[in-house]
Amino acid sequence: MITLGIDPGTLFTGFGLVEKMGNTCRAVHYGVISTNAKDEMPKRLKQIYDELARVIEQYRPAKVSLETAFCGKNVQSALKLGQVRGVVMILSMNYGLAISEYAPREVKKAITGNGNAAKAQVEFMVKNLLALQGANARADAFDALAIALCDALFSIPLQESVTSRASTKVKTWKEFAQLHAHRIVSSHISLFSRANTD
Repeated sequence: MITLGIDPGTLFTGFGLVEKMGNTCRAVHYGVISTNAKDEMPKRLKQIYDELARVIEQYRPAKVSLETAFCGKNVQSALKLGQVRGVVMILSMNYGLAISEYAPREVKKAITGNGNAAKAQVEFMVKNLLALQGANARADAFDALAIALCDALFSIPLQESVTSRASTKVKTWKEFAQLHAHRIVSSHISLFSRANTD
């Protein structure tokens, strides 16, 4: 099953497709939709709709996972973000796709085991979980992959899911790697050891 994860934004909307096969996942495609800040909002929203529609038509995901709105201090930014989320929801409904929503903290905890993880830690884990070491893309794309991966991990049976292990406290990346070895590409576990010494 392929899940389309979306990290909504008015300037940059990240998207990532993750296919779950049994208890493993792989990245199918990912990228970022960039809009022109000088364009009127309706034009930018249409661009996001049209480009995501092309992704859906090409890769035929079974569902969409979307990050919930973040309540920041800037009201205008929150309103614009809400418009992009609305576009994604309408697009999903038009294609008959189920929608799952995850708070940023939920995504971070599912991917790293820590709901307060930094963006760099999330990207690091996404690259390891999906064997994307060396991949170059905007952070928005990796955020979108994390959202799709979060949905895939939550749908793994409880005894195999990250949620069944998240309650165990770890202090270092190496401990996390050892605890979640089933989720990490074995040939890249050494990266965690190097991360701890840098």
